[in-house]
Amino acid sequence: MIPTHPAAQTLLGLPGFLWAWYLFLAACGLFTVIVVQRFLLLRRGQPDPRWGDWRLRWKGLFLFGILQQRQPRYFWAGLIHYLIFSGFLVLGLRSLDLVIQSLSGGYEPPFLQDRFGIFYNSLKDLFEILVLAACLWAILRRAILRPERYRRNGGHQAEAYLVLGLIAFLMLTDMLFEGGRADFTRSVGLPAAALGSWLLSGLTAPQALVVSNGAFWFHLLAFYSFLNFLPLAKHFHILTALPNVYFRKLKKGSIKPARWGTENLEDLESLGVSRLEDFTWKHLLDFYTCTECGRCSDQCPARAVGRPLSPKMITIKLRDFAYETRPVFSGKAPVPPAGGGDGRAETKPEGPLIGGVLSAEEIWSCTTCGACEEECPVFIEYIDKMIDLRRHLIETAQGPSTFNQVLTHLEKTGNPFGKPPKKRIDWVKDLDGVPVRVLKPGEETEVLYFVDGYGSYDPRLQEVVRAVATGLHRAGVDFAVLGPKEKDTGHQVRRLGEEGLFQLLLEENMETLGKYRFNRIITADPHAFNTLKNDYPGNLPVVHASIFFRDLLQAGRLKPKNPIDSGRIYTYHDPCYLGRHNAVYREPREILDLLPGLTWVEMGRCRDRSFCCGGGDVNLWHEIEGEEMRMAAKRLQMAREAGAGGLITACPFCLLNLEDAAKTAGLDQEMQVIDWMELLVKTL
Repeated sequence: MIPTHPAAQTLLGLPGFLWAWYLFLAACGLFTVIVVQRFLLLRRGQPDPRWGDWRLRWKGLFLFGILQQRQPRYFWAGLIHYLIFSGFLVLGLRSLDLVIQSLSGGYEPPFLQDRFGIFYNSLKDLFEILVLAACLWAILRRAILRPERYRRNGGHQAEAYLVLGLIAFLMLTDMLFEGGRADFTRSVGLPAAALGSWLLSGLTAPQALVVSNGAFWFHLLAFYSFLNFLPLAKHFHILTALPNVYFRKLKKGSIKPARWGTENLEDLESLGVSRLEDFTWKHLLDFYTCTECGRCSDQCPARAVGRPLSPKMITIKLRDFAYETRPVFSGKAPVPPAGGGDGRAETKPEGPLIGGVLSAEEIWSCTTCGACEEECPVFIEYIDKMIDLRRHLIETAQGPSTFNQVLTHLEKTGNPFGKPPKKRIDWVKDLDGVPVRVLKPGEETEVLYFVDGYGSYDPRLQEVVRAVATGLHRAGVDFAVLGPKEKDTGHQVRRLGEEGLFQLLLEENMETLGKYRFNRIITADPHAFNTLKNDYPGNLPVVHASIFFRDLLQAGRLKPKNPIDSGRIYTYHDPCYLGRHNAVYREPREILDLLPGLTWVEMGRCRDRSFCCGGGDVNLWHEIEGEEMRMAAKRLQMAREAGAGGLITACPFCLLNLEDAAKTAGLDQEMQVIDWMELLVKTL
């Protein structure tokens, strides 16, 4: 005899399915209220065009959302997450089935009773076992093994235990529900049902049915409770992760404009972010989506050297602030915000974001290296948020005073040193036998060499500039420079938040470039390369010098002959704005492989996990207090651990910073820091 389904039995004088309808309607109503309130905050965010390039977005959703390609970067945590995520995909149909059974008094859809049903029930049982094991494994891992990124980077640990416990409880109650009825409805050979039957094996058949029926109702209660808990806590990402991956930023290296849809900065009442609604809707969605895995902070170089920055905590603090000041249930009528929009009541007056929720030092600690964004499995964006926060600080005169003189120099002379533009070409004086042509309006050249500010004026970097010019001459390349007409690209200016000055430099450079004819632009500075490529309009034909010279070497236009006989083992340091931001990893390595006599090894942290030297952007002109050690010093340690006595760079700022760190540590004799172009020229 098949036992009566729990939803078909009478409970407290009412049919079970009627109780199920009460539960269903209450849970769905509450869930709708919560999600609508969360959505209203997104609507109050600033515009952000994320609807184009749908083919790329769907491809990324499949690769990074469904296949979870970034999860294995942390193997054990990734495996646990993949098992739980796969379980959600497989067991979603089971949850729907149980809800239908509860509302219909036990009706089971026909397609779950045919061959597909036999297959699915076997698969479902298997994944219930796997998910239960993964949850227990995750709980023990957090409680006993406690990886450093969980301990060091903060977060809502209690919520993690609660959610893992709820998921495990859902698996266990379904096992008990089926295990108590297995002898009547199906084979006990299914693993989850078999485990449930084994757990009930000490009970009589009537007792087992009582437990089975109770497990059914507890499963429903847990399911509806879990559903409504998600948008109230960090596990909202279960619902928002896939949309966040779909709407991810597609163009690395670029910086969002001050305000999408507004071309003239003068049309804006204010610049940057000073309140939550100043973030774009996508950046607000980021707050909902953070999984608190800590991978971003684990890879953050600023965090590694003791700066007051944890990318994960930036998101958590802003999300907690949003939930606190824009609560779902306030007990007050909605109040429209200043400037219109959808009203939301607040339980208390809102304090400032900077100086209240976040400190200025947190914001200036970021090097914009991109390590956090490269690691995040759900594509949370940090750099654009940091730049927007800096824009507000700069506009309200809250930036470091050390910026003032540099910005004045850039505005007046087009370079951060404040030196006359006519001296921009002085590096040519020490270049024997290599003609360097300065373009005149209307003239044409095959290659325009964009030197940028630091390469033009800094004595050490002028050596690299001369090496590039020498290499171009030896290869017979028709090249020229802009000389005094060239202005700084504004890469650092934009990333420290001075948007107005960046736009001025951009306009002046674009006007200058429009006066000349060239086939391509090359630059040895990854920062200039990134800005010309990703921040400037018009899809300028710019390539990094490493790509250009790799092609010259492969074409036989340059033939290295003189072996590098230094007796050193070298290693290569991936610059952030060449590697992570622009995916140029292969070309510099191919050049090194072609240099005769050069022996080189990889560091443990290389390619897209390279460790920032700390030499670019804001860090050029502002020291962060509280560092335990300099980033460049830590990078030198990594090079020494790899067994290297020479460190090869492909960025002028990396060269300066790493070389200075070696001198400061008294390692300048032990550890040679050199640019790849300097090595190449030595072999010609």
